[in-house]
Amino acid sequence: MAQTTVTTKTERRPRFVWRNTDTFWVLGAVLMIIGAFGMTQRLTQGLAPTSLGSYVPWGLWVGFYDYLVWLEVGSLLVFTSLLYLVGFKRLARIKPLALFTGFVVLMMALLVVLLDLGQAMRFWHVLIYPTFSSMISWMVWLHILYMLVLVAELALVLGFVKVLDTRKDQLLKILAYLTLPMGLGLIIVSGSVFGVVVARPLWSTSSLPLMFLVSALAAGSGLLLLLVVLFWPEKKSPDYVEVVSRLSRITAWFLLAGVFAASIIGFTALYQGGDPAKATAMQLILTGPFWWSFWIIHVLLGVFIPILLLFLRGHQPKWAGVGAFLAVITFVAVTLNVVIPVLATPELEGLATAFHHAKLNFDYVPNIMEWLTILFVFGLGSFLYGLGLRFLPILEKKN
Repeated sequence: MAQTTVTTKTERRPRFVWRNTDTFWVLGAVLMIIGAFGMTQRLTQGLAPTSLGSYVPWGLWVGFYDYLVWLEVGSLLVFTSLLYLVGFKRLARIKPLALFTGFVVLMMALLVVLLDLGQAMRFWHVLIYPTFSSMISWMVWLHILYMLVLVAELALVLGFVKVLDTRKDQLLKILAYLTLPMGLGLIIVSGSVFGVVVARPLWSTSSLPLMFLVSALAAGSGLLLLLVVLFWPEKKSPDYVEVVSRLSRITAWFLLAGVFAASIIGFTALYQGGDPAKATAMQLILTGPFWWSFWIIHVLLGVFIPILLLFLRGHQPKWAGVGAFLAVITFVAVTLNVVIPVLATPELEGLATAFHHAKLNFDYVPNIMEWLTILFVFGLGSFLYGLGLRFLPILEKKN
């Protein structure tokens, strides 16, 4: 007699299967819990609990904002240029991933700069009452337009907007071409926000926007390489090694170009016959209390070791991934060294001792509240990123 198999409700219930990408949302949840206290302080007490003041109004958060903009715009500039201008078609396999990563990083950048505003709920004033002689107004408008184009690209790639395949490819190509001038403009304007400040000699240079652009391309290509190493669907295919090798060389050359651009600014600033204030700010970066953030974190871990790994071991994905990881996470030292030391240098002799108040201090060091808030922002980004990787058609299924 044939036996009948009885299927219970428990057996039919879908079972949760852990994926490697779930690490992102779990880690994000942990970081949000850790950083919740700092975020609560920011929402209830404004900027008062921070170490910011009248002399140093921009600090940790502005540095991280520029860092995230470099990653976001730089990665998509490199990706779009290689895919559509150079014709490196193999990268098309990670297009949903590249766009989604850029979108999440963009949201993190906008949240960080929103938290840095003294009156965050007045952010819309720059949209309704813009002053186009201000670089910040241009930056806000470019960021919004860039975000709209990126969202449209992402909606098409993920299938949220249904169009014919031929029409879809044409629209994606047009939108991709639009992001190129927008991304270039956004990075250049971001650098010009500092470059037009005549009162800060180390910032006031036409080469600073160029340094921002080269740095964004270096950080962005490193992020793109890291995404390929982590998420390429067929790790045993020849295409995988070729893509990793090519991106390794591109990242290494951009890192070298960044060294060249930074060296020009540094040597010019240290020139003995130049501006003393500019030289003082540069010496604060090179030999000040936080010299290690420049020489150890950025130069050694973020430039020297990655360049060696990417040039000598770039054809080996694991070593290429290590080099890309180091380059990406240490690039924040560059933006922090661009923002903080210049503001921490007195504009006038004797200004540091002329007045005494907690908010009139040049010795700025980010406090625990500022770091906790950054942890919350990164936790939120990681949480959303992990959920997107799990529930959206972003990653190509492995065969």
